[in-house]
Amino acid sequence: MDTAPTFSADTETALWQQVAADMARTPDLLEYTATLHQNGYQVQLELNIDLGGGFESGYETTTFRAVVPGQTALHFALHEQDWVHELGKLLGLQDVELGDPELNAAYIVSTNHPDQLRALLLSDPVVRQTLLQYQELRLDLTADPAAPQAGTLLTFTKEQALTNPAQLQEIYHMLLVLLRQLAPKPLAAAGGPDSGR
Repeated sequence: MDTAPTFSADTETALWQQVAADMARTPDLLEYTATLHQNGYQVQLELNIDLGGGFESGYETTTFRAVVPGQTALHFALHEQDWVHELGKLLGLQDVELGDPELNAAYIVSTNHPDQLRALLLSDPVVRQTLLQYQELRLDLTADPAAPQAGTLLTFTKEQALTNPAQLQEIYHMLLVLLRQLAPKPLAAAGGPDSGR
């Protein structure tokens, strides 16, 4: 079994040049995992494609995971609207309104701190734009089930394998924006602030 590659850079552009080159060298992306390090943050990328066969249908997923450094009291789950969740709302399940009509129409949101979540998701237009561009996703911030004492896990999941590095970078950038808001860290002195591209 191959070891998952690890990439590190001071800027997002340099980091994603490495990832794109590695993905281009990978003969098939049925299973691809990489760990990305930038300015004190670590994000894991996983692509899984199961083609199925016989009577089984396949599946595909794109997942990003990042441990949020430090402690945060905020927890949330954001996922696409569909008829099952609409039925749940009719039966009394709570859906937090974000104060943005397009996001409210696209997602069901639950959280323990509505105002803090609104500020997190609406303070940077890149977050809103990315959420609207890649709908039918799940984004959550919860205690790490494998190690609850270790911190909070920010997870993006889409039931589609996104194999275009430019698309993956857009999602990564959104997560990096969220991480910087949830757990600000000093940037590496050599790299300076990165505009995200």
